[in-house]
Amino acid sequence: MNLKKYNLFTLTTIALVILMPFYVLLKVFFEYQLGMSYMWILFKEWLVLLLGVALIYEFYKAKKFPQLEVLDYLIIAYFAYWILITLVNGLWVSNLFHGWRYDFMFFGVFLLLRHGKHFLQISTNKLIRIFAWSGWISLLLWVILKVIWEEFLTIFGFNYYVSNWTFQWSVPIYHWVEWSGIRRFQWILDGPNQMAFFLFTYMWAVLYFTKKKFEFHHGIILIALFIGIVATFSRSALLWFVWGVGLLVLFNLVTLFKKYKKQMLIALAIAVVILGSIAVVFEKKIHSIIVRPGSTTAHIERMGVGIQKFIEKPFGYGLATSWPWYRQVHSWPLTKDDEKQFIPESWFVQQLVEGGIIFFSLFCTILVIISIRVYKRSPSFFVACVWIGVMNIFLHIFEATYVSVLFFLFLWLLTAKKYA
Repeated sequence: MNLKKYNLFTLTTIALVILMPFYVLLKVFFEYQLGMSYMWILFKEWLVLLLGVALIYEFYKAKKFPQLEVLDYLIIAYFAYWILITLVNGLWVSNLFHGWRYDFMFFGVFLLLRHGKHFLQISTNKLIRIFAWSGWISLLLWVILKVIWEEFLTIFGFNYYVSNWTFQWSVPIYHWVEWSGIRRFQWILDGPNQMAFFLFTYMWAVLYFTKKKFEFHHGIILIALFIGIVATFSRSALLWFVWGVGLLVLFNLVTLFKKYKKQMLIALAIAVVILGSIAVVFEKKIHSIIVRPGSTTAHIERMGVGIQKFIEKPFGYGLATSWPWYRQVHSWPLTKDDEKQFIPESWFVQQLVEGGIIFFSLFCTILVIISIRVYKRSPSFFVACVWIGVMNIFLHIFEATYVSVLFFLFLWLLTAKKYA
């Protein structure tokens, strides 16, 4: 690839696509092994800011101005409201900074790429192919480490203290399923739920290349990704994977029945074999895997606390008043024993707590509009939006900003603005 022919906007986009699958590994290594300053390890944030500067420069050179419409105005209103509600609540710089990183950065990338498509000097196919290779190399790296010695990750700065991540500590090398001793698949990321989010995004990239012709190797890759999702033991991911596949089949039922009847039966048989094998292997641990009483109770309790806080203050408490950014602006001793008061275990409940009903309504409206437009262009990506959206009802999965940035980066492909 001759990088010299690309402008800064294109190079920064390529850098995001290549680096995000390795983001956690690099961040942990720089922070815990090299001892780099907190501000300098936020290279994802610096890349997004550089992307914005590069786009402004391209518009300046072209003597053009972004053409805004309803979706853009809604996202701008969302951005403006969280600044307003934060200031009204007497909060300031630290809250706004962390709020931008977690609440808005993926929308910012979406806007930048949506309006920057005309200036992007690389084809859609090539950009997705770069992501496919980057993701594949990172997955292969994990497989090599897993086979040789999983604890090798500690050399990069990961933590031996497994399945019990603690704020201001490094990422554990893996998480357990409670009361079972089963290692959950989290790869070189910082958790199994985040891994499921990445796999959904990566699965879409594979499906993108099957539009014209579904080949044997595509099927092998999709099966491997499905096994990976199962291995995360993320209940919300597994539940809504089944729901999402059901939607995808329903939308394309006639075509699938006519052209791919044999493949459908084979896929169904493989899924039954995989799930059946898991049921047999983990027969005595099924209750712990599915029910997880402690985890389930905590999720329900914390969501209830979040909803109660919203009822007490329906227009919001301001940014960085809910997980994960709450801990960034308050002292560690103050937060470690009071988690249920600020971790609602749901991205949507977090929206209610931080910004209230207006913030929440804007967020949901934006997602609905994007999803409708995506459905008209790509039912498979629409299903991915449904998967991720529903996961966020039960998890704060968008906090994995390195995956959120990738996911929303590719959403621009289907909703991009064109400039004459």
